[in-house]
Amino acid sequence: MSQSPLRTPLLCLLLLAAACSSAVAGPIDAVSEAPDSQSPGSVVQAPTAPSAPSGDVSPTPTGSTPTTGEAPTGTPVVTAPAPSTSVCAPLSALATLQGNLTTWLLGASITAPNSGGFKEPGGTELTAFEGTFRALLTQGPTPQVVQDLGALGYGVATFRNTNGNAWLVVREAGLLGRGGGTFIVNLSPARNLWLEAPHADSDEGTLRQTAEQLVTLGARALLLTGSNRCAVVATSPCSGTTTVCGTKGLRISDAAHYGNNFFTAAHRALRDTYPDGIAVSVHGMDAGDGPEAAVVSDGTGVPRPESLSVRLRDALNTHLVGARKAFSCNAPDDAGKHRDLCGTSNVQGRIDNGAADACFTEAAAASDRFLHLEQSDTLRGTGASSKAVIQALADTVPCSLTGSGLGCQAVAAQDPCP
Repeated sequence: MSQSPLRTPLLCLLLLAAACSSAVAGPIDAVSEAPDSQSPGSVVQAPTAPSAPSGDVSPTPTGSTPTTGEAPTGTPVVTAPAPSTSVCAPLSALATLQGNLTTWLLGASITAPNSGGFKEPGGTELTAFEGTFRALLTQGPTPQVVQDLGALGYGVATFRNTNGNAWLVVREAGLLGRGGGTFIVNLSPARNLWLEAPHADSDEGTLRQTAEQLVTLGARALLLTGSNRCAVVATSPCSGTTTVCGTKGLRISDAAHYGNNFFTAAHRALRDTYPDGIAVSVHGMDAGDGPEAAVVSDGTGVPRPESLSVRLRDALNTHLVGARKAFSCNAPDDAGKHRDLCGTSNVQGRIDNGAADACFTEAAAASDRFLHLEQSDTLRGTGASSKAVIQALADTVPCSLTGSGLGCQAVAAQDPCP
């Protein structure tokens, strides 16, 4: 999980981010706009501009229980930093949002069920977005990267909380969104981990939960869907099935079960850039009267006692309260307890596990770079069990980077950027 030298320039930008944009001036709006598309099986889509929500659920890493460390702020303050000719210029040239990231993300734009609010990008757009998002991860928000994202309908801004932590926000620009999603990149990550919420609105609580996990754990990034999984009636050709939308079958607006979207493209870019990173796909399930508080898998149903999913199961059971427990699709002793919620049809999991065709073929083996987490409504709430999920993820994926996160000792930059 070591960082490759290729990431060094961006890391320098990240470590100097706070110093570079401390001088700010009058309010100004951010972001840009873009085209349309169509095509299945590739990657990458565009996010929509979140509006400011109310309430504050975002924790800061302290001890074993995350607590709120950011003060709620209504509409984020948008400021334009003073120009800089230093290495921090790519960051200082962006508009800056200030406030509570977790609270702000609760207003992320996600189109409603049966709204028609998903427009499939074209193949060339997906390829361009994946490449540009990868460039953002490796080079930072250079003028060329910002321009290229703008041509695809995305704007880029920085977001700073009251503690000085900073993130890049990539979201759809303009008034007409395509259900593309909202993508957040941590400028000072602590863990080689990123979070994905492909059903952020339909799996109630997972939007708030993943936003909180991003901030608390010091994860690399967060990918949020921009469309309800039932936003359009067009069926996904990918294998797998569900009756969630009222009829049997998957929809192309379901980011977890269709590859031709910016969400999957962003996932591919992250995977290419951080091949050893752990992607965690966060979901909700109806546990009914069963014994499951959570069902964890590595994206396969293959019994593997040494699987990363078994380690997460064990960590969850250490911290969970109540009678219900976590089960793993990959633990031989949990056979029959996982209700078939093993994420084997999840497109992002199939990509990470090397499936021959992520749309049509289940992966035969696991890479231990993908985790699929199904949770009861209790775990997706705000009580002790929800805190157990954050702590279990912290236990399973160690601090390996230099940023701030739960249980991590942040390391200051030793040398200035060249």
